[in-house]
Amino acid sequence: MTTGPTKTPGQVYEGIAFTFCKCATVALVCGRFALPVAAFAATVFYVLATIKGERGTRCVLGPPLVVAAFWAVVGTLSLWLVLDPGLPARLLSRFGPAGR
Repeated sequence: MTTGPTKTPGQVYEGIAFTFCKCATVALVCGRFALPVAAFAATVFYVLATIKGERGTRCVLGPPLVVAAFWAVVGTLSLWLVLDPGLPARLLSRFGPAGR
């Protein structure tokens, strides 16, 4: 295995900053739909990576399809909460203490 050129500390920090720049751009463009959009995009691209033969990721969750499944669930739940903000209150009132 060969490694590329060593990055300077400034380049490492710039790489981290660029990651947050991408996150902030998605949030700016998509507003309250940022999490569902990012989660579904991650799902699609991890599935495509698997289709194209990738079997590993840098993600702590492991294989691309596991990561895709996780983000699909997050995307679905977050979209549901964006579209129906009263859902958590209704669920809590349904499963709250007896005698209410």
